[in-house]
Amino acid sequence: MKFRILLLIILTASIALSQGRRGGGRQLTWDENLNLTTEQMQAITELRDAMQPAMQEIRQTTRSLERELRELNRSDNPDAERIAELEAAIAANRTAMDALMNSHRGEIRALLTPDQQIVFDQHEFGPRGNRGPRQDQGDRGGRNSGRRENRPGRMGRP
Repeated sequence: MKFRILLLIILTASIALSQGRRGGGRQLTWDENLNLTTEQMQAITELRDAMQPAMQEIRQTTRSLERELRELNRSDNPDAERIAELEAAIAANRTAMDALMNSHRGEIRALLTPDQQIVFDQHEFGPRGNRGPRQDQGDRGGRNSGRRENRPGRMGRP
């Protein structure tokens, strides 16, 4: 009898864990969650396709600036002024990407019905306003994490 109860508990726990955090283990897509019409989906796709080249250009520029900054920080005699310039340019690029994404979200939101806008605003693909800091900020624990604290241009980061 005890064996059957234990087996039942183990089976129940394994089924519950296999379903994932959100019940079925998969997130809903745009059209499933917002019940988008075909016209809305086409308009959103066109908006995304129009935004992508600008976003890609900003990302590529940011990557090259970050690469140069890493090389400067690794050098034996880093140029503090250049490091400050690169950090400012990277911050400006992140601000530009945020502005582009917020504009894109606003354009998408304008295509939605009032009921869809409520759902849009409550989910992760809605406005970023109250969702806290970006996930990619902060110490990432990379190779140089915790080293070279006294280098110029590190802005208080380890």
